[in-house]
This record gives sequence, C-alpha cells and structure tokens, in this order.
Amino acid sequence: MPAPEDFWSYFAAVATYVAVLAVPGGLAGWAAGLRGWALAGLAPLLSYAIAGLAGPWLAIAHVPYGSLSVAALTLLLAAVLYGLRRLVTARGRLTPGAEGPGLPWTRRAHLAVAACVTIAVAVSIVVVVTGRGGTTAVFQRWDTVFHANGIRYIAETGDGSLTGMGTINWYPGGSFYPNAYHLVGALVYELSGTSIPVTLNAITMPIAGLFALAMAALVRQLGGRAVFAGSAALVAGGATTGAYESVSSGLLPFALGIVLTPLAVIALQRFLARPGVDTGAVLALSATGLLAAHSSALFGAILFAFPLVVQRWYRALRGRLFGGPGGEAPGPERSSGCHGRRVDGVPEGTRAWRVVGGDVLRMLPVMAVAGVIAAPMILGAIGFTSGSYPYHAWGSHMPVWKALAMLATFKQVLPVPQIWLTVFLAVGVLTLVALRRMRWLVLSALGLSALFVVVACFGGEDWVISLSRPWWNDRFRLMALASIPMCLLAAHGMSETQRWLAKQASGRAWVRARPWLTGRVGLATAVLLVVAMGVLTGGFYRAANAKTVSLLYYNGLPGEVVPPVSRDEIDAMDHLGTLGIPADQKVLNDRLDGTAWMYALTGVHPVAGHYDAGVAPPDALYLAQHFADFDSDPQVRAAVQRLNIHYVLVGSGTIRRDTPIARGLQHLDGHDFLRVVYRNPGAVIYRIVK
Repeated sequence: MPAPEDFWSYFAAVATYVAVLAVPGGLAGWAAGLRGWALAGLAPLLSYAIAGLAGPWLAIAHVPYGSLSVAALTLLLAAVLYGLRRLVTARGRLTPGAEGPGLPWTRRAHLAVAACVTIAVAVSIVVVVTGRGGTTAVFQRWDTVFHANGIRYIAETGDGSLTGMGTINWYPGGSFYPNAYHLVGALVYELSGTSIPVTLNAITMPIAGLFALAMAALVRQLGGRAVFAGSAALVAGGATTGAYESVSSGLLPFALGIVLTPLAVIALQRFLARPGVDTGAVLALSATGLLAAHSSALFGAILFAFPLVVQRWYRALRGRLFGGPGGEAPGPERSSGCHGRRVDGVPEGTRAWRVVGGDVLRMLPVMAVAGVIAAPMILGAIGFTSGSYPYHAWGSHMPVWKALAMLATFKQVLPVPQIWLTVFLAVGVLTLVALRRMRWLVLSALGLSALFVVVACFGGEDWVISLSRPWWNDRFRLMALASIPMCLLAAHGMSETQRWLAKQASGRAWVRARPWLTGRVGLATAVLLVVAMGVLTGGFYRAANAKTVSLLYYNGLPGEVVPPVSRDEIDAMDHLGTLGIPADQKVLNDRLDGTAWMYALTGVHPVAGHYDAGVAPPDALYLAQHFADFDSDPQVRAAVQRLNIHYVLVGSGTIRRDTPIARGLQHLDGHDFLRVVYRNPGAVIYRIVK
C-alpha cells in the first residue's frame, strides 16, 4: 500500500530533498573552495552533478545506485578536490580571493537577502500546495508518469543507467534520458520512505525557491547590491514564466534545468577571474550537472552566460581593464599584490589577444574533463538523436507583437499580465547604465528573447526547427529560458526604484535633522518596497501562479477537465498492488487512461508504462488493438505469453479527450477468457483464466 499523504510525510520528503541538495554538493563545493553565497547557490547544482554522474558510472561498474554508494562517491570526490586544492596552494600556484565578489556586504545585507530567498521559497511551496487544491497528489500531465516510474525503478533496482528506467515502457532495451532529476528523486524516495506522488510533490514545491537562490547568488557573485540580489529572489519567486509554467506543463526536469541555469554564470565568472584547478573543477561539474538535469539546460546556459565573456573581451579590446564608477570603481575592486585588483581577472597592461586567447586555451582542459566525465550522457544523446524516436515540431505561428507582449508582461498560459513586473522591467531598461558589470544581461535578454520570438512566430520553418531542436521547437520552453535575464532586468528596476526612494527620503529635512535615521533609510525603503510589492501583487502573484500550477494536477483549467488519473483508477491500482503480482509479470492496460501510473503507485509492471506510444514495443501495440480477439487470434495469445500477462486493468477516460480507450480493451465484459476480480465505477481488473 502507498505511504499516507499527510503533513508529516510531505515535511519528511521536503526536508530530505533539501538535505540531498545541500549535503553532497555543499561538501564538494566547500572542498573546492566555494564559500558564502557561491557555495549556497552552487550546492544544489553540484548535488545534481554528483547524482547525475553516479548513476550511469555506477551502472557501468555494476554497482547498485543508492544513498550509500552516492555518499561514498561524494566523500571520494570531496577528498580529491580538497587534496588538489591544498597541493596547488602549497606550491604557490593558487592565490584564492580574486574570484570573490568585488563589493562587500554588511551582515545586515546578508540577512536581508537571505530573508528574501526564504520568502521566495515559502511562496513557491504555498503556490504548489494551493495549486494542488483538493485533488489527488498524482500529477496529470504528459511526461510526469515517465518521471514517476523512473524514480521508483531506480530506487527499487539500483539501476541508475541512462536507459534502465525507460524499460518500464520501452522494453527490453529501454530508451536514453538524462536522469539526474530521477536519481535525486530516488534518493528522496529511499530516505524519506514516502510514496512516489509525495516525493514528486516535495521535489516540485521549492522549485521557484531554488530559482530565487540561484538569482541572488548570481547577483552577489557579480558584485551587485544586496537590494538587487533580494529583488532578484523575489522576482524569480513570483514570475509565472520562470519556473511555474514549465511545472504546469509537466516539464519537471526542464523546469529544474531552467532554475539551475543562472548558476552557470557563477561558475564561469569565478573561473575567468582566477583560472585554477579548483575553479575549473567547479565549472566542469556545473556544466555536467546542467547536462545531467536536462539535455537543453547546458545549451541554454551557454546562450545565457556567453554575453558575460563577450563583455570581458570587449573590455579588453577597449583597454578598459579597471572600470569606472559604482560597481566597477577601483575602491571595492582593488586588492594587494598588484597595481589594483584585477577586474574579471585581467591584469593591468594585458594585451587583448592574450585575454581572448588565454580564455580559450584555459577553457579547453575544462571542456575535456567535463566531456570525459559526462561521456555516457554525451554518447547517449548522440545515439538518441540519430535513432528511431520520432521528432515532432510544434510549429507555432503567432504575431510578432503578441510574442513581444508575452515577454514584456511575463505571461503566456494565463491571460492576466504581471503588470508590476512589467513596470519594474521598464524601469530596469531605462536605467541600464547602472548595471555596470552586469550590462551583459542586456545582450543575453535580447538574444534569448529573439530566439523565443523566432520560434513563437516562425516555428514551422525548417531552419527554425533545426535551430531550436534542443528545446523541441517549443515556445513555452524558450519563454522560460528568456525569462531568466528578463527577471534580472526587472529585479534591477526594482533595485533602482529603491535607490531613488532612499535618495528622496535622505534629502528630507526631517531625516537630515535626525542622524540616527540616516543609516536606516536604505533598509526602511527596501522593506517598504518589498511590503508594497507583496500587497500589490497579492503575495507575489501567488493566486495567478497557483492557477498556473493547478494545470499540473487537472490537465486543464480547474473544473473544466476530469483528471486522466482518477480516484477510481488509483483505488484499482492500489488493489492491484495487493494481488501479489511478481516483477516478471506485466499487467495489460490502456496507454492513455491513466493506468500507466500503476508501477509508480504499486510496483506492478504495466504493458504500457507511458502515455507516449513512440517506438513502443510491437507486442504492446498489437495487444492494444486486438486483445479482445484472444480466443480467435493466436498472435494475441503468443504476445500474452511472451509478456507473461495474467491480469488486465482498464480505466475510464483518457489524457487525450478526443481519443477513446484502445479498441482491443473495449467491451471486455462477457468474454469467457476473463474473470472480474475487482470493479469500481471508473475501473475494472480482470484475470485471464485461459
């Protein structure tokens, strides 16, 4: 029987997930020299990298994947990183410090940003809980059943390979899929002892909170003000097009890749500022973690982060190695040991060709290491793209003005714009000069927004389909990617609004007459702005985002669609789990009626383990059309024998409202080769008696 779905089961699962994200990546990051916000931000990505590497490499070594093997690999990796760092430091080849943020923060600033991240995490959890409403905890969208079955498969079998979990539907050989999401989920499932639906919900609840942490850490790494970092966290926690739209579509690993993408900038900037074994290792692991989370995440991270490199090279070409006012001022950016602290790691007097050439040459070994450790994923992806699995382009054709309006108003699924984010985005655009070291965001926003517009408006063109293939030619995915720099620009606008308010308040006579108020004006205006934002947006757009996330549970707007995985079908699958069906038997089921969840919920193997019929096993396809002809068709009886089928489960309704139950599973009552062993209003279980 499945574990109960009560408060304590969710609490245990969420707490376990936080620990799984914090401990492995935190230990490895600390050993590699990460500290402060860089460590806090990169720890989840490094944890996904460790799990994502452990699964396929342990499978190659025929070692079961689980909490003990991952713990051993984490300790081994941390020891190697720590030893290498100590070795190069002792030999004078490493001088830590140049890779750190240039602008110091006060203790109060750190606490304030941490509070903003905490608010964003709380908002994210409340949004998912509210979006779930009174429905079952089982996700209803297309790929979620594949993710649910994959997590249980890894936890039960210890097979963390890149094709193993696919055998639930594509047997016997499986199908390639980057599985860091499922490997981490398997650890949460194993350690928390909860059900698969609770595990999936627990992983989903803080998704926008992870986005907020990544954004705040990015701003901190690049020397931004604390108000900017806190604003970035709050905007990330409230923007519908960030994490919530991807979650609502059931694109769970993709949503994970999106919220981890900003962290690539942290790893890249640290390496560029001070190339070394430690910063290079963090960059290689970060790239691997993104690739393991989702194949498109690494491509998206490159597009998002490359403008940072372009800005660095542009500075070198212009000879502007020491920056100007504000965030590039010589004061905060200087350190001892040279003529001044090196902006982005470029010493005074270095020729531009040395900067560009040096960056390229130093990146080669990092890419080589990342390529070697991620070889199973790279080879698997190459094999998958050249295989027989069909690629279906979406082919969107909307007006250009509509696509631009979606970008500017942070909405795509729901009709209501997030108007206050639009206001702050406008302020951010008007104050671009104040971005200083983060002006590269403008280029990133323009590039990713242009990619979204091209796919949304000209998605049927062959060249657009080829260009956007890593994102399946899907405008929804590209909107999520474009939202990253757009959210940062809106956060910059929010930060500059606070700066203007503080300046206006400081100029008041009654403030100047009270010196004890002077140092508190900045904090007071920041708190006032956050409170006003929370009130004006209804709790940082909680209601709108909850309505968006509710699509994950309803497969449509609330009240309009009956969930394809109904309560009756869940009860029938629970009963199926009590029949003692061994693992070498499969239960015949319809592909679209929700019963593909039976393995995730009960551990019983279905014939159809995913809604997707692409390159499905021939026996599964044949039985779906002809099983009712069991008495007269020897091919049906042979397929039943090959798959070792003794039970049949038929539900009601399908995930495609215009598609009925498969013809071979219709009208089974009355056949003498079947006997009913369980029935409720929405599902029936038969036993084959011949």
